[in-house]
Amino acid sequence: MNVLIYAGPAPSREHVIQFSTPIAQHVATSLTLVIGGAGQQALLTATAAQLNPPPGVSVELRALPGNAQVAVLTAAREQTYDLVILGRLRKPLGRLLPGVRSTAIARRLEPSVLRVQGTVRPIRRILVASGGDHHTFADVDITARLAGPLDATVTLLHVVSEQSLLLEGLPSRRGTIDMFLSEDSPEAQTLRQAAAMLRNRGVPCELKGRGGSVLDEILAELRVGNYDMLVIGAHRVASALDRILLEDITNDLLDRSPLPVLVVKEPAA
Repeated sequence: MNVLIYAGPAPSREHVIQFSTPIAQHVATSLTLVIGGAGQQALLTATAAQLNPPPGVSVELRALPGNAQVAVLTAAREQTYDLVILGRLRKPLGRLLPGVRSTAIARRLEPSVLRVQGTVRPIRRILVASGGDHHTFADVDITARLAGPLDATVTLLHVVSEQSLLLEGLPSRRGTIDMFLSEDSPEAQTLRQAAAMLRNRGVPCELKGRGGSVLDEILAELRVGNYDMLVIGAHRVASALDRILLEDITNDLLDRSPLPVLVVKEPAA
């Protein structure tokens, strides 16, 4: 996996290095460290030493003109990356002010983006939130590439809307969700196939359902599940309304998740 990491000054810089170290040592096949502004070569060199990738991993150190956003976007346009890792670029109170925000960078980047935030622990349990459509396969593909080398387990979560639960007309909400996951709807079949993909690649996977608001139920699962990372999709969609709704959920999860969030993107057709 070709990985780009923003290593410049930021409130979460040390957390980014801590969280990225296992990825640099066990997942990355090549590594680029980028900083915005001149005169930062010593910081880049020190970061590379902290990450300590194995000898077979190529490492490129880049101090580029401009602020963090300009530097990351410039580096990402100059070559193809599988994953960009960065942290919060402003303190929480600074999010109310205009300026560089990592959520804005996450939207503009073409590659998948891992934003390091909240509680930072070794990646042992990953929650993948899936809408049950074909984009799920892209989500579990990159998840498997991370989880396999790190010996992590995966829970594949699908939130069933309250409307769907009411239409089922069954008295047991839990029973309705279990029935949904076991039936032959396109969503249920996709979820089972995605879980099988993970298991076939040696990644233990549990399929789980919740009923209610997508945002609320994902956050509720994060609170009780003892996870170390959340994976969500931000895929290209045909309709403008779908795009707005998807971006709203993605932004809300980036703002409110108590854990690092991996936003999976598919390459342009």
